[in-house]
Amino acid sequence: MKGKQHIPEIAFRNRQRKAFEFEIISARELLHNNAQRGHDSFRPHRLSFYVILVIEKGQGQHLIDFKRYNFGDKSMIFIARDQVHAFAKQVEMEAMLLLFTESFLMKTGINNRFIQQLSLFQYHLYQPVMQLDDTQFRSIHRMVERLRKEYEAPMDFATEEIILASLKIMLYLAERYSHNRIQTAFQPYYLESFYDFQELLKKSIFRDRSVQYYASQMGISAKTLNRITQEITQKTAKTYIDEMLILEIKRLLMNTALSNKEIAYQTGFSDPTNFTKFFKKYAQITPASFRKQFN
Repeated sequence: MKGKQHIPEIAFRNRQRKAFEFEIISARELLHNNAQRGHDSFRPHRLSFYVILVIEKGQGQHLIDFKRYNFGDKSMIFIARDQVHAFAKQVEMEAMLLLFTESFLMKTGINNRFIQQLSLFQYHLYQPVMQLDDTQFRSIHRMVERLRKEYEAPMDFATEEIILASLKIMLYLAERYSHNRIQTAFQPYYLESFYDFQELLKKSIFRDRSVQYYASQMGISAKTLNRITQEITQKTAKTYIDEMLILEIKRLLMNTALSNKEIAYQTGFSDPTNFTKFFKKYAQITPASFRKQFN
């Protein structure tokens, strides 16, 4: 049975109680009204929605999935659904946050497959921070201002539709700019197969972590899956599976009050001792010590 939330998983809610699942808010307002929003933004928390942080001025670090990423003026940070993140204390920034759910994004006409393929949110493959030049930032900033004014205006005809259209344009612009940071052009077949592999992992990683299982589910050989994974990530399929399992274990350690033993059973380990050995091998720390780092 799941325990009470230890570090919260944050569900979407907008402060203006709009009928649609989109919000835009300044970083200053978000952090100032921290307590009113029901959680501490400076402590790691898991999101059930997407966030784009558009930073006009400010330098520092942002914690995403237990790694710290540097950001500076005129940059964007992309945080995908289910990721864990936290703001750093004592970091001043002039920034806006765009928050939206997957279902809202799909209303733009962008389907689930395209969301998955956006390099912006492919945190397994690309850095979540994107630095923009002056021209690029001006274009993004104009779109953010359009979204803000539309969101904060009194509800009028086609407000949701205008926000949907503007968000879609902004995402396409950001995706275009993101191609400047992508050095490798992957073969379409490899990418498509890798995305299929990722989807299967989301569904089954606690049940099975063998390469052969996922290869058979995809109708390919283990050798082919290995080749695909090495082409995309420069890692073997087994290494990638284990890394994704470690990430999910970390998220459970930080977001529930389940005991280490309960997490071991939930994540597919019949012996808690083997669970601890597995975690320490990859994370270089015990599950208990990892928890203490963020408490």
